[in-house]
Amino acid sequence: MELADRVVLVTGGAGAIAGHVARKFAAAGAKVVLAGRKPGDAAALAAELGGVSIAGDVSTPDGADAMAKAALAACGRVDALVHTVGGFAAGKVLESPAELYRSMFDLNVGTLLNAVRAVVPLLVARGEGFVAGIASAPAWTGRGPGSGVYAASKSAVATLLRSLDADLAGTNVGVCVAFPMGVVDTAANRRDLPHADFSTWVDPDAIGDALVFAATRGARGRTVDLVIQPRR
Repeated sequence: MELADRVVLVTGGAGAIAGHVARKFAAAGAKVVLAGRKPGDAAALAAELGGVSIAGDVSTPDGADAMAKAALAACGRVDALVHTVGGFAAGKVLESPAELYRSMFDLNVGTLLNAVRAVVPLLVARGEGFVAGIASAPAWTGRGPGSGVYAASKSAVATLLRSLDADLAGTNVGVCVAFPMGVVDTAANRRDLPHADFSTWVDPDAIGDALVFAATRGARGRTVDLVIQPRR
């Protein structure tokens, strides 16, 4: 898909990864719509990129539907969805309370499902589009020592998107799952792990670059599983 003048809807618009992704898509010529839980959450970045900031509370189906309608009202079309909403929580499997399961699956899987259901029909109707979400290293390797519930939720993210890709066979809507294979270098992670070697973490700009690459592939050279490695 060519990105010039296409509308790319980025959820979690006020988040650290979303900002890097949005900048890369804007640099490639796309018009970026940043969806935050409140309308003004990503207003400053949207203005910087010549994009649009809208409300996008994807924690509920109604909130996701309202987000899709707001994007259409603001831009007249939606060509791509990049879902960056998610979260992490540590905890060994036998020590994780039921609340952790619910919060991780609601945050990582539920929000994705709501966003996909609201936006993907618009892409299918247009006859072309791109959908991406962010999984994790444990989703790729199939294990997450010390964070089993989180790992399970991110594995579900990957499976949901791969299943969506299969469901969309015969359409020109591409689907991609990004797998950052390590800690992503964000301000929040630096605060939480101040003594780590940040140079070994995944550069969030690399995630944005990789997603732009995936979005611009043709139907005969699609990138579905996108593994993004940190420095060796």
